[in-house]
Order: sequence, then structure tokens, then C-alpha cells
Amino acid sequence: MADYKRGVVYYDAFNIYGTFRNKKHQTRMDVVDNNLSNVNTVGFKSGRATFADMLSQTIKGATAANGTVGGTNPKQIGLGVGLGSVDTIFTNGAPITTDKNTDLCLSGDGLFVVKKNNETFYTRNGAFSFDAEGNYVMPGSGHIVQGWMASDGVINPTGAVGDIKVTKGQPLVDATNLVTCFDNLDAGVPTITGIRVPKDDLKVGFAIDREVGIRGIPDNGKTWRFKNDVPLGATSAIIEDDDGNTATVTLSPAAGMEIPKGTDVDFETLHVLTKGSVTTNYPIVIIFAGKQYTAIAMDSDMDLTKKWSLKQGEVSAGSNTITVTDGTNEIILTLNSPLTDNLDEDKVATAIASEAKPATITFSDGTTVVRTDGVYNVGTSLPVSITTIVYDSSGTAYTLPLYFIRKEGANSDNKWLVSLSPDTSVTKGQNITTGVTDAQGNNVPASFAVTEIQFDDAGNLISDNTSILTIGTQNITVDFSKVTQLPSETTVNATSNGGVGATLTDVQIDSSGIVTGIYSNGVRRQEAQVAIAHFNNPAGLFKTGTSLYKESANSGDPLLIKAGEFDVSIMTGALEMSNVNIANEFSDMIITQRGFQSNSKLITVGDEMLETAINMKR
Repeated sequence: MADYKRGVVYYDAFNIYGTFRNKKHQTRMDVVDNNLSNVNTVGFKSGRATFADMLSQTIKGATAANGTVGGTNPKQIGLGVGLGSVDTIFTNGAPITTDKNTDLCLSGDGLFVVKKNNETFYTRNGAFSFDAEGNYVMPGSGHIVQGWMASDGVINPTGAVGDIKVTKGQPLVDATNLVTCFDNLDAGVPTITGIRVPKDDLKVGFAIDREVGIRGIPDNGKTWRFKNDVPLGATSAIIEDDDGNTATVTLSPAAGMEIPKGTDVDFETLHVLTKGSVTTNYPIVIIFAGKQYTAIAMDSDMDLTKKWSLKQGEVSAGSNTITVTDGTNEIILTLNSPLTDNLDEDKVATAIASEAKPATITFSDGTTVVRTDGVYNVGTSLPVSITTIVYDSSGTAYTLPLYFIRKEGANSDNKWLVSLSPDTSVTKGQNITTGVTDAQGNNVPASFAVTEIQFDDAGNLISDNTSILTIGTQNITVDFSKVTQLPSETTVNATSNGGVGATLTDVQIDSSGIVTGIYSNGVRRQEAQVAIAHFNNPAGLFKTGTSLYKESANSGDPLLIKAGEFDVSIMTGALEMSNVNIANEFSDMIITQRGFQSNSKLITVGDEMLETAINMKR
């Protein structure tokens, strides 16, 4: 009975391990099949299945030599075979010429970097082309090749990589880097000698404390109001709530103004200063241009919610009254003393002109103008303005204003300030930041340090002749070397370099992976460079299908390099074929087949042994 059981176990072992070993050989055959299937797949890397023996059953361990008895080796029975690994062989495949310039064949330890839906992949398949939008892509899947885009024809391979996009028909843009000013500034241009502006609007305040304290207000949650007019100096008053209830309250201190009936006891509805509230003992203060004047009487009530201004022509020196108006009503205020000067206009050194407050400007040649906008400063000329067009790296044109302002006074002979602002109060070295606009009205920031230029008596420039203007991140040199100052008409103007000169007609890619644009005027300019990913262990990459890989925990992080580094090279107009060796694969197929057959024989032998054991029982 024991022998029969051992026979069953023996048979089961043959069947279990025989079947297991056949499965491993089937896996190896699958690898061979996959290699042969992809023998013509561009950039395919062949696989290799390796076997390893499994754990062994130890019948007897090893013994060491002892005196006259020699040592013995261990007695172990192997339990079969296991799949050791399936390796990706990253050797180079043979290049095949396609004569298509956008095809790239990669040689060495590297992979192309592609991206789709913000997910990064790696591939050896260099069958690329440009789509309708100019994206450099894998046309079968839409993955966009990654690399470094050029700025003004200059590639920075140490920067971040991004989508490579080069569109036929795109303009050849030279970003502006020089603005040249030229021609004449009039040496006799008049400067501002005086500025007059209207006085400030009326401001009213009390000359003494007129706070009124109210005692005796019933606390019934109602709103209380004064039932009757309260005269100036009153010490008591009758108040009334919404239900008609009345109460007498004490005013302490005494009322410093007349209180119209109906005014709430919180004075939130007190918006009128009655004429009876202004007396010698209770004056008000009016303020113009920072100066205070005391009024001891007025002929009408003043609505404090309105804006009151001086009535022009009614505020001359010597008068002890002034007339104010809100545009409809007029009030005559009596002052405690006559005026010592006119109050209609102020003489100022700097003025900000507006429609409400125009500036009257007098020049050194005796002429006068009235301006309703702008900033003006005594000792300078009106700004001489010019404009020119500048271009950014995308070809967008912006209108750039420049203002020349003549200075006058000590140590200012033959000196001009150049600014981005028409404000004549600017000073040398002051940084001016403003916005410049394109044809669609879009605005970008521009900054420029106010520059002083100086001429000799012959009108020749003797100061530094350049300065730097910044638009966005773009620096532009402004050159004044061709500007003169002669006693003749101002004709100063400016011109700039840069602009759109041609359109892209074709692209070429060289062995460095540099994409060169060829333009309609014959100009060739670098547009981009293809990035290469280098891995410490490319065999550890994870296959995702369609000849794509992703990094894994054992591949290492990618190092982005350019062709020529780490012995990586690019051949253009060619593709890398599969590295599958057909002869080796057929040999491996035969070897795998023999292994499969041999393991299958074990199952047959096991079956025969079982049959013999059963017959012995009979």
C-alpha cells in the first residue's frame, strides 16, 4: 500500500513540474515570437528570456573530511526551472535611409522624448513629421517631440524643454534692440516762466468747538427729533418721537449753531448751516489753497452736502466779502478782515492741469497758453514728443513714445531730459514705467530711466549718447548720437531696427538635432533642437506599447542631453530598424522547442512508470 502511495506522489510530481517547465519554455517561445513579429518595427528592441533553476530538495548535506574518512558532497534533487528574467536588449539597430528630412535615426545610449496630454514618454522610433499646426510629432499617435525652442535664433540647451513647433509661413522676426534718435532740437525753444491755476474749492470749518451735548433723551427705542427750531446759544429744547411723545432736554454746552426743527438728536440729518449760526462769536473758517480766512456772517443758509467754489471776479484784494457758489445758488460771506491778495488764481511751480482746473502757462518768449491736461513745471519747456515702432521677439509691433524736455536755470544750459512721460517735473535718473500698446490695444510694461543729454554751444552732443529702454524682458538701446541742438526748427525723430522681413518656407534638421528654418529671403535661422533622454539603465524602462517607454523605479531618472553627448548621435533622413537578429531567433526557437519536447517526454515517462506501479499491485 505504501508503494502505491509513493507511486501516486511520484506521478503527480512528474505531471506538476513537467507542466510547469513547459510553461516556462512557452514563455521563452512567446519572447522569440514577439521578436520575430517586430523584426521590421522601427526602433524596436529585442527581448530575451533567461531561465534559472528552482530550489533543490536536499536529501543529505555535505560532510567534511574526518581522519581517514574523506568529505562527501551534498545530495540534492532539483525541483525544476523558473523564469529568471525577460531582458530588453538596447543595442543599436541598423539605419535605413528614407530621404525624409524629418526622420531621425538615433545611435547610442539615448531615447527621443515625446509628450501627449501632459504625459511624457520615450522612444527610439524617429519617424517624425510636422503637422498642420507646425508641431513636430509622431504622426501615428500625435505625441509631440520635446526639445529646446530658440529665441531670436539662439538655442539654450540648459533651459526647460517643451513642444517643438515650427510653422511654415511663420514670419522671420528680428526683435528691436536699437532705437536711433536723429535731427534737431530747437536751441531757442521757450521755457515755462510762470504757471497760474484756479484756487481750490471752498472748504468750511468751525473756528470754535460747536459740539452740542444733549441730556434727558428718553430711552424708549424710538427716534427723537427736535420739535421746534433751536436758536443759537439755547440751553434747552423740546424733542418729539415718532408717536408724538415729547420731552424736554438740556443742551450742554449751549447750542453752538441753529438747529432746524425735525433734526434728529444724533444730528445725522443736519446738513444745513443756517446764516444765523455764523456770528462774530460763532465764526466759521474757509480755506483756499491752504490759507485760512475767518467769516463772521453770511447772507444765506449753506447746504453742506453741495460743493461750493469761489465766484470768479469777486475775490480781489481789499475786499472784506467773498462770494461762493454751488453753480446755482450764491452766498456772500463777510470776513473779519479785508483780503490782502486776490483769491482767483495761485502762482505755482508745478501744476497738474485738468478740465476742472486748467493751467495758464507763460513762456520765456512772452506767449501764454491754457492747458487742460498734462503736468507742467517752471523752468522747463513743453515736451517735444516723437514716436517710433519697436518689435518684440514674436513680431508684435508696439508704439513707443519719447519726450524731450528742455531744462532752464543754473547748471542747466543746453540740457534736455528724455523720458517716457510727458510730465515736465521728471528728474534725471528717475525710473519711469509706463505701458506701450500694439495695434490691437494690448499693453505691455516699458521702463526707462530719465536720461539727460547735453550739447555744446555749437549744438553738438557732448554727454553720453546711449541709454537702455526695457519693454517686458527685452532690452533696447536708445542712441542720441545723431541729435543736434541748433537755433532752428525742431525736427527730431526716431527710427528702430527689427521687424518682420520674410516667411518660413522650409525646415532642415542636422545631426545635432537642430531644426533650422529657411525663409523666403534666403535667411537660415535656428528654430529648435531635439532633446535626448539618457538613462543609467535603459533596460529598466517600462514598455507601454506603440514603441513607447516610460521611466520605472529601476530605470533611473532621465538626463536630458543634446546629440553629441554620451556618444549619442543622430542621422537625419533615416530610421533605426529593429535590432532583432533573425538567425539568432531561429536558433533560439529550435533550442526552446527541444526543451519543450524534452520536458513533455517527462510527462510520458511518468505516466508509464505509474502504469508499471499499478500492474505490480495487481
